[in-house]
Amino acid sequence: MNLSEQLFGDISEDRPERSVRNFPYYNTLDQIYHAEWSTAKLARLEQLRRSIHKLWPEGHPTRLIHVAGTAGKGSTSRMLEVGLGAVGRSGAFMGPHLFDYRERFSIDGEFVSQGAIHELWQHRIQPFCVEMAADNPQRVHSFHEVSILMMLALFEQYEVEWAAVETGVGGRYDQTRALDVAATLLTNVGSDHAHMLGPMLWQRVLDKAGIARPGVPFFTTERDPQSLEIIRAVCKDVGAPLTVVDEEAVAALQAQLEAPLPDQALLTAAHQQWNGALALAAIHHLCPTLETEVIVERLSRAQLLGRFWRVEEGVYADIAHNVEKMRVLVAEVEAKFRDKGKILVVGISGHRLAGEVFASLAGVAKAVIVTAASYKGQDPATVRASIESFTGDVPTLAISDPREALQVAKSMRGEQDIILLTGSTYMIEQMLNPDPHLRHLHATFGWRNRGPEGSSPAI
Repeated sequence: MNLSEQLFGDISEDRPERSVRNFPYYNTLDQIYHAEWSTAKLARLEQLRRSIHKLWPEGHPTRLIHVAGTAGKGSTSRMLEVGLGAVGRSGAFMGPHLFDYRERFSIDGEFVSQGAIHELWQHRIQPFCVEMAADNPQRVHSFHEVSILMMLALFEQYEVEWAAVETGVGGRYDQTRALDVAATLLTNVGSDHAHMLGPMLWQRVLDKAGIARPGVPFFTTERDPQSLEIIRAVCKDVGAPLTVVDEEAVAALQAQLEAPLPDQALLTAAHQQWNGALALAAIHHLCPTLETEVIVERLSRAQLLGRFWRVEEGVYADIAHNVEKMRVLVAEVEAKFRDKGKILVVGISGHRLAGEVFASLAGVAKAVIVTAASYKGQDPATVRASIESFTGDVPTLAISDPREALQVAKSMRGEQDIILLTGSTYMIEQMLNPDPHLRHLHATFGWRNRGPEGSSPAI
């Protein structure tokens, strides 16, 4: 056997893809090639684990379900919360928030109060963080890490038995990976956050599938064959039992749904029924004595702020901030408002390419107004220039102030038109948040942490 055969076996032309794909090994190489970065990330996870252990030395009483994915993880988390409410007090931890930080913490479908946030931070979590930093100034928890500690404290205080926990970005290195969980769920893997997770699809799948833990059941609705191959390899490597929720499971859920569904219910949208089937499969596994009819009835009532939300008559908002979510939104808009004109008010933030995110809107828009997002927002004039190639003859305006942009959209609206606000969560927040003090805090998030060229984590 020659040296190339030792490495790859038979790589003759008729078998170019012979079993050379070893995705756990590729992850190992990625960690070695970026050892300074990966070690630092994993060290922060270990630091957070130690903090959790110090605060809850006997273990945290809430059973947690970890949810990752490019699209649908918020909706899936909400449906897990609502469904598991059939067996006890349930909760969810999600982000980003739309109007108020307290939206990140839900218990039995209700946001926690501002007072609860204030008391726990002032009297438990902040003193702990200060004491830790006093012993070692290098050990300062980040915004996301502090939010995880707040979540655990709130769930303990309100005696939450089951809770869904949504990842921030990715999975393998996200701070939520420090938690002990009863199950892991992966909705799907798309193109979002490529600058952080990797430009290749397989890199992003490896990262998000990294939520897998030994012996912990793993559920997914991913349908792409290559992505499923990677997920299976990761689950096999760590010893996580894998369940793939497929079309048959979605059809079974659809057969259980009773029309009409409540107004604004998540499951009215076809794509949300995949998320519902994923939540149903996990709940069945964790609570096998629960009857399907009971779970489905509860899932059919699940709602989530910012998902095809009817703001007022003729005005809708949806935080479809990436390519995959935007395509789904456009299909839903066409199905519900085929005969109506659509005036779109859009904004984009971060490293996303406006031309890619908004390309699918070209076929439905009567007019487009580009406005600013408060956090990492892209310049509206630049965005307009980048999308004019596909908007064509559709009037396309750039108005920096989001609230002014909405008023202009309303002045343009005819009797048979709707207004759709979409793209950046931070744009919609600045446009609709009635609290000017929260608007200011959100728009200036992280200003105390920034150096001359510094940046801060997403809210």
